[in-house]
Amino acid sequence: MKLLAKTTDRAPTGKKVLSAVLRGAEKVVQAVGGESGTLKSLGGHPQTHILGETFYTCVPVLYGPYFAKLSIVPVSPELTALTDVPLDIDGHRDALRDAVNKFFSMHAAEWEVRVQLATDIEKMPIEDASVQWPEDESPYVTVARIRVAPQPAWDDARSAAIDDSTAFSPWHGLAAHRPLGGVMRSRKPAYEMSSEFRGRFNGCPIHK
Repeated sequence: MKLLAKTTDRAPTGKKVLSAVLRGAEKVVQAVGGESGTLKSLGGHPQTHILGETFYTCVPVLYGPYFAKLSIVPVSPELTALTDVPLDIDGHRDALRDAVNKFFSMHAAEWEVRVQLATDIEKMPIEDASVQWPEDESPYVTVARIRVAPQPAWDDARSAAIDDSTAFSPWHGLAAHRPLGGVMRSRKPAYEMSSEFRGRFNGCPIHK
């Protein structure tokens, strides 16, 4: 993250070139059966369809009397068919948005929400977000499903309303599932200050 932070608002053309180099390096690593989180986080993630991706929380949340990490996994055939499918974004400013719009204009979608409970505080720490919790000791368990019907996935009016009047934060939720750890504690004031500034700068107070 420190390496990534140094690239913020700096040389966008150079970053595109660097990202292409890093993607090439990641392909080499994957070709021999490996994977580099560092290369991916710095811009080396393959250019694939976002709806085929599985998403994880790197940091835990409270899960009732326990604590856990969460995952959102595509499970409907239309989504799994997109996993690792290349997406041409060159010259397409809104390539991901257009791809998602095209998909939902024709298809429904379904994801599983999965939970990995911490079973060993030494191997599954709260404070060290760099530690990957071993799935052989605590496998992910499906606890819910998200189903989305075919629908328009984007329009300018809805986007403007959400951008101007809505704030999102890991801390918007039930106390029984509140965020845990130093990373999440630092995000809380950062998100609050960002929302306050956005509302003041845009002249539209956040009210959702």
